[in-house]
Amino acid sequence: MNVIIAGGGTAGHVNPALALAERFPGDEVGFIGTTRGVEASLVPSAGHSFQTIEIEGFDRARPERLPLVAIRAMGAIIAARGLLKDRRPDIVVGMGGYVSLPVCLAAATARIPVVLHEQNIVLGLAHRTCKPVAKRVAVSFEDTLAQAGSKGVMTGNPVSKKVAELDVEAARPVGLQRFDLSGDRRTVLIFGGSLGALTINRAAAELATRWAGRDDVQILHITGRSPSTQATAPTGVDPAVYRSLPYTDAIEEAYAIADVAVCRGGASTIAELTAVGIPAVVVPYPFHRDRQQYRHGEVLEKVGAGVVVDDRVAGGATVDAALAGFLQPDGLARAKGAARSLGRRDAAERLAEVVRAAA
Repeated sequence: MNVIIAGGGTAGHVNPALALAERFPGDEVGFIGTTRGVEASLVPSAGHSFQTIEIEGFDRARPERLPLVAIRAMGAIIAARGLLKDRRPDIVVGMGGYVSLPVCLAAATARIPVVLHEQNIVLGLAHRTCKPVAKRVAVSFEDTLAQAGSKGVMTGNPVSKKVAELDVEAARPVGLQRFDLSGDRRTVLIFGGSLGALTINRAAAELATRWAGRDDVQILHITGRSPSTQATAPTGVDPAVYRSLPYTDAIEEAYAIADVAVCRGGASTIAELTAVGIPAVVVPYPFHRDRQQYRHGEVLEKVGAGVVVDDRVAGGATVDAALAGFLQPDGLARAKGAARSLGRRDAAERLAEVVRAAA
């Protein structure tokens, strides 16, 4: 089978696409994206064929640009049609982001079947536009099925094999050694994405100061790589309580040692945490128009696997209070079980089956 996967812009679109590609080991898989999105680096580094088209998103706050965007979109559809003619795929999978829209529309004009996958709880603009031409619309949350309509199918959000197949018991001692942490303390994993999140980083520093004298907890803080998100590091804190690093390429080992997380509410983050069974204090990114990260956090909160803390009030004290119930033995066991109940380790396989059936 010859599969083209279109999507990008953010890691939230690209990482599930790469996880899906892992489930087609004997097939031909190619990607279409842009030169500006993270797919331009992530896809080639994963060893996949990668081609680009030029397309830009529509800023709804600047409606005067709509005619220009429409003209460029038509050019992108024509360019995508040319790429598809050369590649002759059996199916096109749209993973979201504005680049998926012209590729999926081009596929429809060429009578190539289209499957869409929505990572977030709210269908994005590209998927809403392409839904009429799609054979199936796979979703990550039960709440999204109504938006997908009769074409909807619940698959979950694909996560990498490293996370989906993680053996926590086997990986835990390796992770403790890698991050120089104790196996006798509860571990709180704090992160805000690859670039970091200033609010979360400030809260982590404040929390480390509040916990300076404790001997039952420890913090693994992944600060992110962007200078603009860095907070003042805590001082006078016992290194047994607080470890920080800007980035890790072994996130599965961090998950293996984490009892609870403090993080943003991105769909991929939620999918990975629930696949492993890690409850979370979710500090949603506050500037999404549809408040999707709040809604992702509420999915955890409803079953006892999470607590949502608004970005405006997220600090050491509020995060400490939100973590308190999770750090008690009985509370932690219940929360981990609740998180696992939401996890779909087989999401990539489920989506691959949908794609094969549609092709």
